[in-house]
Amino acid sequence: MSDAAVTRLPFTADNLLAARRQVLVLASRAGVLPQRAADLKLALHEILTNSVRHGGGGGVLRVWVEEAMLICEVSDRGHVRDMLAGRRPPALDAEGGRGLWLAHQLCDLVQLSSSPAGTIVRLHCRIESGRIESGRDGSGGVESGRAGAGAETDPVDAGRAPTHPMHRAHPTHPAEISGAWPPARPAPHC
Repeated sequence: MSDAAVTRLPFTADNLLAARRQVLVLASRAGVLPQRAADLKLALHEILTNSVRHGGGGGVLRVWVEEAMLICEVSDRGHVRDMLAGRRPPALDAEGGRGLWLAHQLCDLVQLSSSPAGTIVRLHCRIESGRIESGRDGSGGVESGRAGAGAETDPVDAGRAPTHPMHRAHPTHPAEISGAWPPARPAPHC
């Protein structure tokens, strides 16, 4: 686990734009290339919108840097019953089902964990080697105190990446099922 601080951003339909903008700021500070940051912003928009529509009207976005990856974790009270959601292309005539699929196309790794208690989606975006900026705390991570309006450091999460029991109860990645979690170098989705 990283020693980087975790930026915590509660969101609802009223502040989705601010949350997306904040992630762009954090991505830039972390050293994510501009095109990759734009991809992450679009993927995040889809996941945040899904949370508002299907996950109880909002949730919590957490952002941190770990092992040359910017990770955006979206948690809400919704429940995804199809654990392969987003891994198969949606039908051309389907009215929905494109958000998770699009996130899989735009991010280096997407993790989905869901139970009746809620859903967590993690979007991983690789940081170009050598571009990770150190915050004032010297951790090499994104410093929450400089994240901007609406961002807060969760005292429970400060100094470590968040974990959630649902990740162990519902493995969704082949490496997690085999016990080798997290994977050392996730393959990018092209």
